[in-house]
Amino acid sequence: MKDSAVWLISGGPMQQIVAKKIRSNRFRLIVSDGNANAACKDMADLFLNIDTFNVDDHIKTCDEILKRFEVKAVLTFAADCHYTVAKVAGYLNLPHIDPEISQTCRDKFKTRELLRDNGFLQPESYVVSSFDEAKSILHSNNIKKTFVLKATDNSGSRGFQIITNPKNFSLEQFRYTQEYGTTGKVILEEQLIPDSTQISEASVETLWFEGKMYWINWVDRIFPRDLQFFPDVCMQIKPNEWIEVAHINPAKRDFSTKEQVISLMQKAGQVLGMHNQPWGHLLKGDIFFTESGPVILELTPRSSGGWDSSGSSVSRGADIAGGVLQMALGYPLTLDTWYRFFNFHDVERTAVVFSRISDQAKDCTGRSFALSSGYAAVNELMNQSLKKLEEENYVTA
Repeated sequence: MKDSAVWLISGGPMQQIVAKKIRSNRFRLIVSDGNANAACKDMADLFLNIDTFNVDDHIKTCDEILKRFEVKAVLTFAADCHYTVAKVAGYLNLPHIDPEISQTCRDKFKTRELLRDNGFLQPESYVVSSFDEAKSILHSNNIKKTFVLKATDNSGSRGFQIITNPKNFSLEQFRYTQEYGTTGKVILEEQLIPDSTQISEASVETLWFEGKMYWINWVDRIFPRDLQFFPDVCMQIKPNEWIEVAHINPAKRDFSTKEQVISLMQKAGQVLGMHNQPWGHLLKGDIFFTESGPVILELTPRSSGGWDSSGSSVSRGADIAGGVLQMALGYPLTLDTWYRFFNFHDVERTAVVFSRISDQAKDCTGRSFALSSGYAAVNELMNQSLKKLEEENYVTA
């Protein structure tokens, strides 16, 4: 008789929490990651050194894996390889989201087009294949807007650049952003201007089950431009404006703003087709607040990164990782499931995580990353919170 296993695609520091959850639920753990020294490797019963975005190589390994294990679920956590997860889980006839939804979310320009075509407030944007094409658009910009460069299919600010003067736009700038994506193309986009009266961005987590959206949580994302709201904070190194330096969990906004964002996420999820999906799935949105209203920057069918799902939410008594595992296993969303995994048991607590940005900060795979390289403090927070959850002690001093 083969052992039951759960396949975790991506095994970095932010995935350790769900790897531990899989093991504590008495499943064998399969981990695949492009980093041969991935953080979750030592916990795995089987480790596959495969790039998390390489769908074909993952599919090729399935038959061999099935000789050893009865795979019960395929998942990721706080990572952008949800398309790989969808394709592998579909191949194995396991619960999964429609890969088309994953593809739309993975390609930022496709997301922009879908939202714009359905009446959502979106910035002016173009997808370009060459430096000359980008240069032509910039020099035909009669409105004199400031534009930014973005990778087509990477998360956060990887490859992000502001073009302050089109005359100085260089081939090196274009290639720099191009290297952070996998399509060979680059997004040229109008720079959004934040509403100066509030923190500029928030990250939202929702759960979709049987046609309905359930609000899980939101956090304020703090960038250097937002430090005006925190006069007592002193940073030794001032990072670039597009690098996230902190988050506040939960977000501190007025109720009318929350209602706006709930409606925005509900409509966006329906446009994507989340309401038609079998099984339960998370949908995360990054929201930018302008004077004209909130703008969806990104949508992605996964839990939130940046140490909120795997760190500060845990410290507030929620077990998002456990809930993601339940959904991946195909279990229904019941009141008990919601209370055990997605409810914030210490609802009065606010968790604030400020990052220390070091020079040449890298993520677990060696890529330049928008967050801190100082994982130790957050790991300690996570470990303390996990211990409290295991003891069913949700209230922290």
